[in-house]
Order: sequence, then structure tokens, then C-alpha cells
Amino acid sequence: MKTLKTVFVALSILITSSAFATNPTTSGTPETIAKEITALLENPTFLVTQEQTVAVEFVLNKNNEVVVLSVDCKDADVCSFINSRLNRKVLESELELGKVYTLPVKFVSKD
Repeated sequence: MKTLKTVFVALSILITSSAFATNPTTSGTPETIAKEITALLENPTFLVTQEQTVAVEFVLNKNNEVVVLSVDCKDADVCSFINSRLNRKVLESELELGKVYTLPVKFVSKD
């Protein structure tokens, strides 16, 4: 009987430790997320005269909505455009909630 209890305890420890060791899966790949963000930022409301890259930091809340934390740029039009287009928009792809993501956004002029 003592051996049976020992085997049961060892088995339960093995099962619970393996359950906690797995990483949470996310359905979003960088390519799909980039396509979603690109679609949200299409057709800017300002004229792009020169090529520039802007770093955008964001997290996802429990409703899978983008919450923009910061936009690293000097142009106020670009900052407000990114905030208005991305903030509180729901993504179809799932990312890890609460993790801070940095996304480089490149604006290219169409001459």
C-alpha cells in the first residue's frame, strides 16, 4: 500500500510539473501581425515627403486590443496618425498579453 501511495505522489508531481513547464502558445506569427498592422496604417492622412522609420511600443490588453505606449518620432502628424490608427484596435492574431512589443514602422513616399 505504501508503494502505491509513493507511485501516485510521484506521478502527480510529474504531471503537474510538466503542465507548468509548457509555454503558452500564441497564434500570431510575425508575418501575420505585420500584415494586420500594415493594413491598419495604410493610406496616411498626411503627405509623406521623405522616408522615415518610427518605433512604436505597444501591448495587448485582455480584449486583444492594441494599447500604444509610445511612438518614437519628432513629427506630431505621424505620432497622432499612428495613435489614432492603432490605439484600441482589435487584432485577429493573438500575442502574449501584457508583453511590450516594439514595432518599427517605415513610411515611404510614393513618387
